[in-house]
Amino acid sequence: MSTVLSRQGTVVKMWDRYNKLIIAFLLILFMFVVGEITVGSFFSLGQILLTIKLASFIALFGLCQTAVIAAGGSGLDLSVGYTATITAVLTAAIMDGQNGNLWLAILAALGIGIAVGLVNGVLSAYVKLPPLVVTLAMANILQGAINVYTAGRNITGRPSPVLQIIAAKSSGMFPNILFVLIIVGVVSMVVLYKTKWGQMLFGTGANETAAYLSGVNVKMVRCTAFIVSGTVASLIGLLLLGNMGIAFKDMGSNYVMPSIAAAVVGGVSLAGGDGNYLGVILGAIFLQTLTNFLVALGWGDAGKWTGFGIVLFILLIVYVSDQRRR
Repeated sequence: MSTVLSRQGTVVKMWDRYNKLIIAFLLILFMFVVGEITVGSFFSLGQILLTIKLASFIALFGLCQTAVIAAGGSGLDLSVGYTATITAVLTAAIMDGQNGNLWLAILAALGIGIAVGLVNGVLSAYVKLPPLVVTLAMANILQGAINVYTAGRNITGRPSPVLQIIAAKSSGMFPNILFVLIIVGVVSMVVLYKTKWGQMLFGTGANETAAYLSGVNVKMVRCTAFIVSGTVASLIGLLLLGNMGIAFKDMGSNYVMPSIAAAVVGGVSLAGGDGNYLGVILGAIFLQTLTNFLVALGWGDAGKWTGFGIVLFILLIVYVSDQRRR
């Protein structure tokens, strides 16, 4: 009897710890089964790898949201799409199809991302403006800058061949962007969950007062989270450029909503202080699978955004109810 109770207790503990990851995985499996039954070919290796490739960009943008949301303070970063876009537009001209210019493009991307993140962080953490307002304003500023830069002329330049290999090509059957996601995922998990900065980040989001009394510089932590978000978004801009081969206006804007949705589906608490980046990756794969399914049904973008909204509503209700029970 005691052995049975012990096993039940272990199962309950495992569920409490990993329930959001399990839910995200089950959602993916459910969508693949539904897609296979109604459309077909969803379980083919080619379709699975294509889904993961497309989901990789959503998952990378989801890392930006994970860092900002985890820090608390009602943080979301709505500027990530245009940070990536302006990076792609400017670095395309810098690289101009030459591998030798790739390092200059990377330095430029880092400069753009740090600058955008710093402004967002200072205004949100130190001036105490609402992050939603700050990052939305930043997105509009960046969009305006792109429009001014491209006014009356075509966007020139191409990604370097090396960048195209990394972002668009495959090694055997496996897309190279998958290996990028694996590396980023491992590094992110270590930084977020095994370093002092990660502990301060989640501690700040979980309880700002307790973190402050423990000696944590809450404002600096939240500012740094926005800098991380901006930097990651700018580097994703390089990958988008390499994947698409050209830069164009609004190329990153469609990833903002999915990046937030991936974080929510993956179990990142919008209240801050909780979340698992592995769950965000699973959330991104689920959203891409849902997109594939709706497109196969002929629903297009309208159906995709409607589906995202319904999923967000359902999961928010489930997670909020779970928090209240606790």
